[in-house]
Amino acid sequence: MRVDPLAQYLAREARRLGLESMELEDAPTETIAVFAQCVLSELAALGLLRGRKEVGCWAVPRVRGH
Repeated sequence: MRVDPLAQYLAREARRLGLESMELEDAPTETIAVFAQCVLSELAALGLLRGRKEVGCWAVPRVRGH
């Protein structure tokens, strides 16, 4: 079975943050927010969500003339 690299990365991050259980009611809100930010950043990097419009962010089309 071939596992998507993004899924592997997100699973590693979930484990690193201690979010391996499906029972999230005891997880700190800050930890869940960190994981959510990680997921949103990865989706933006893939171009599936609008990312930050900052210099160096490759998820947003480059402005012409720069």
